[in-house]
Amino acid sequence: MKVQKNKISKKKVSKTKSIKGKLMLVLFIGCTLLLTITGVIISSTVNSRFTENEKTILQETSLSVSKEAKIFFEKYVTIAQQMAQDKNIQSFLTSVNKREDILSHEKFSIVRNTLIDTQKTQKDVILSAYIAEANPSYYVDDLSGISDTDFDLKTRVYYSTITDGVVCITEPYVDVATDSMVVTITAPVYVNNKIEGLTGIDITIDALSKVVGDYKLGENGYFSLLTKDNIITSHKDTDNVLKSVNEIGASQELINSITNNDGQVVEYTYGNKQYMGNSVAIGESGWKIISAMPVDEFTSNTRELMSIIILIYILTIIILSVVMFVILGVVTKPIKKVTAITNKLAEGELDVDIDVKSNDEIGALANSIESLTLRLKSYIVYINESVKVLGELANGNLVMELENDYTGEFAKLKNALLHVSDTLKDTIGKIKYSSDSINMNAEQVSNGAQVLAQGTTEQASAIEELSAEINEIYATIVNNAEYAENAGSKAMEASKEVEIGNVQMRDMLSAMDEISNSSSEIGKIIKVIDDIAFQTNILALNAAVEAARAGSAGKGFAVVADEVRNLAQKSAEAAKQTTALIENSINAISKGTSLADEAGKSLAGIVSKTSETNDLINEIVKASSQQTISVNQIRSGIEQISSVVQENASTAEASAANSEELSGQVQVLNDLVNKFKIEANAL
Repeated sequence: MKVQKNKISKKKVSKTKSIKGKLMLVLFIGCTLLLTITGVIISSTVNSRFTENEKTILQETSLSVSKEAKIFFEKYVTIAQQMAQDKNIQSFLTSVNKREDILSHEKFSIVRNTLIDTQKTQKDVILSAYIAEANPSYYVDDLSGISDTDFDLKTRVYYSTITDGVVCITEPYVDVATDSMVVTITAPVYVNNKIEGLTGIDITIDALSKVVGDYKLGENGYFSLLTKDNIITSHKDTDNVLKSVNEIGASQELINSITNNDGQVVEYTYGNKQYMGNSVAIGESGWKIISAMPVDEFTSNTRELMSIIILIYILTIIILSVVMFVILGVVTKPIKKVTAITNKLAEGELDVDIDVKSNDEIGALANSIESLTLRLKSYIVYINESVKVLGELANGNLVMELENDYTGEFAKLKNALLHVSDTLKDTIGKIKYSSDSINMNAEQVSNGAQVLAQGTTEQASAIEELSAEINEIYATIVNNAEYAENAGSKAMEASKEVEIGNVQMRDMLSAMDEISNSSSEIGKIIKVIDDIAFQTNILALNAAVEAARAGSAGKGFAVVADEVRNLAQKSAEAAKQTTALIENSINAISKGTSLADEAGKSLAGIVSKTSETNDLINEIVKASSQQTISVNQIRSGIEQISSVVQENASTAEASAANSEELSGQVQVLNDLVNKFKIEANAL
């Protein structure tokens, strides 16, 4: 018992968490949470500030590139405007009224030299300089001198310079001669507040593209140049040049930034990569600078700073944990000593020494445990007697005698032990009485179950014989039903055959009537033939008389008349013979019709009787089917009864076996109860 208690105590101790661990856990979680909140706030603030700072740098860089591009355009717009202020050009445009007067004009060579000089001043950028007028429509340039006769200024994009009086910068196009990207800049020529024409220059924007392309954003960032109509003229991917920004696969965020033209930095996707950038207008030209900086590079400084913050955070947690571990080790050392002493007390070792010296709550706890130890030692007498009594109870002696006077809480133990003794004696006595009663009743139940099982077995045998007889009756009825059904089918077939014969007889009677009618008609025809023969005979006689009168001239006719008369006589005799035969046929047909009527009546009677017979056979079939169903239901009921009887037999046998098993268990229970001593004089 002591060993088992020690094991339980050690198990409880092993599961108990130390106060040092709890304090470490609480302090670690608290400090970690506080540092995490602080780190999140610092990280969010730093990330926000650095992101805004990077955006500002990007915006300032974009504005710087935009200013460079603006200066470029302003430079060449100024050149075009200076040409428009030239007095010779103004005088030339004002005085030319016909195209034919251009070459002969006194200032033509001066104007052309001015255009040539203008081109030479920036020959690397200015490809051509010219002036133009709409009425008459022509232009004069520094190259070919004068335009063709089919030139129409109104069809040109920069015609708006004359109509609206504005400086026009056209969309870029590829110059055929130089294969360079070119734009045209035109300025209106005012004379006395009236637009007389325009001055223009064709410039290559390769220099501008180079200016834009030379600017870098970090290591991999770049700038692109867009026209007023969002056509790309400069891009790191040369395949995108002269394409619309909508066609290069950029995400909608960049398209919206270009449309809004607010200069705000946005994140967008291009070529399956994430970029940060914005759109900045180039002065009043309508052209734009588009910036693009990879997101990874844009956030690199922020990520480096965040890495440093996280490293500091981790080092702080580690250092703080080590410091807390050392401090808590010093604080909890006396507690461990007190815990070791209380563990010994819990294991039953009351002879312990407490050497904890402390002036705080831990010292007070140690003194209290020492007082408790002295008190526990005085309870050993009670414990020993209680152990002895419990040992007697374990050996079956329920008669309890306690010699010591128990005080305090141990008085409850004494009362509890006495109550346990009384309760066990009462319970064991009742169990013994109940086991005797159960044993006697189990024997009666076993005998009854055996009798019930034997009777149920006999019932099952009788029901099996009855089921066999019912099955034979069922088979006989099924066969009778099949025979009756077959007879009904045969009678139905015979009825149908007789009905067919009756129909055929009626058809034969109808045919005989038709034959009789036809015979009557034939008789009439023969009568007509007989009359014809008679008339022919008379005519033959008359012919013979007339032939005789004619003498020798009528001999031939007399011969013919004689032959006709012979034929008439033969026809009359044949008609008589035919008439006799037809009369005999009519008599025979009449007799056959009479006999056929009688046969038809007989067949009708047969049909009627056959139908009645068929109805009777159908009733027999229905009755046989109903008998089959009834017998089948009886057979099912008998099978159910047989199943129930067999189950009852099995249950009865199982009950008998259980009763015998119960008797054996009751005997075992009696043997166990007899081991207890419940009276003072009991053995």
